[in-house]
Amino acid sequence: ELRDVNFAVLGSLLSSTAKRLSSDYESRHSAQTVAQLKEFVGKLGSLQTEQQALRLHTDLAEMLMPQTRSYMFNLTLEIQQNLLASYELNTQLTHLEDLVAEGADRRTILRMMVLASVVSGGIKVKQLESLKRVFLQTYGYELLPTLLSLESLQLLQSNPLPPSQAHLPSMKLPFTALRKQLRLLIEESEGGTDAMPNDISYVYSGYAPLSIRLVQCVAQMNAVLASFNASDSGKGKGKGKDVSQASEMPKMNAHPIVGWKGFEDVINTIPGPTVDITQTGIESKAQGPSLFPKEQSTTTVVFFLGGCTFTEITAIRWMAKRTRGRRFMIATTGVVSGNSLIESLLPAAKPKTAKVAGGSS
Repeated sequence: ELRDVNFAVLGSLLSSTAKRLSSDYESRHSAQTVAQLKEFVGKLGSLQTEQQALRLHTDLAEMLMPQTRSYMFNLTLEIQQNLLASYELNTQLTHLEDLVAEGADRRTILRMMVLASVVSGGIKVKQLESLKRVFLQTYGYELLPTLLSLESLQLLQSNPLPPSQAHLPSMKLPFTALRKQLRLLIEESEGGTDAMPNDISYVYSGYAPLSIRLVQCVAQMNAVLASFNASDSGKGKGKGKDVSQASEMPKMNAHPIVGWKGFEDVINTIPGPTVDITQTGIESKAQGPSLFPKEQSTTTVVFFLGGCTFTEITAIRWMAKRTRGRRFMIATTGVVSGNSLIESLLPAAKPKTAKVAGGSS
């Protein structure tokens, strides 16, 4: 119940659960008959179990709240959201240098440097050199190989590219175009609420992961197109509906997989090869129905090579809850995070040598 919610609504959910349990316990005072008492006693075991779980999750939330309410967390979140929206890139890079001066976690700084490079198609040479210089002077020149590794992976690029990288195949992501074509950024009035979302973008507080939006294009095409149509019809009508009146998105029937049909132009702009193979069996039909029968269910396996994040898993779970007739199975080489990816490029920590008391032998 809690594992797939946005962190912003965790406190209110725990509070409402506590109030419900308190109300259920108080119902024992209104029991007038033996049957009513028996009914309460029958629920007592489950109420006690829920109360123990509530206490555990409340303690965990209290450990997380100082982090999510900290100045550093909210500032880095704001910078990341501004980078995704391409809002005043120069200002965000200045804020990034300020974070370095304030001693922010080096992994956080590297992640945001990569994000700024990816979403903007590279950072201006002068700005990138300044940022790299400040980073190395603050965190140590032993991290120079890490910066070089990020550059060789084309995760941290200058714009224009240096002559040494001009011959390499470009892996620049046309993020600005993709953001518009796939609606990766959703306005609050269009995405529902954090407690009752109607788009996968709730997992990142308004940003839909590109990987999962592509999965939607294949396995939940009707929901994606409906979302696009709703956005187009809502233009020019003010700020849209009141998010406080958002209702739960109805389930949609699963449709047969038809590959990238309808999204070929978008897919062709993404770097890297694209595969579209239809596997047919003895019982398969060349032309399936537009929707699966209600009693029929199919399983769709989503593979992540190189790993996926818990947030991407959460987004697929949300898709599964909104689709009737399709189960999703996730297969991945590992579960990763932004920090774990950066750590894989950091130099190994040198083991500390223990000092031996006494003289040399």
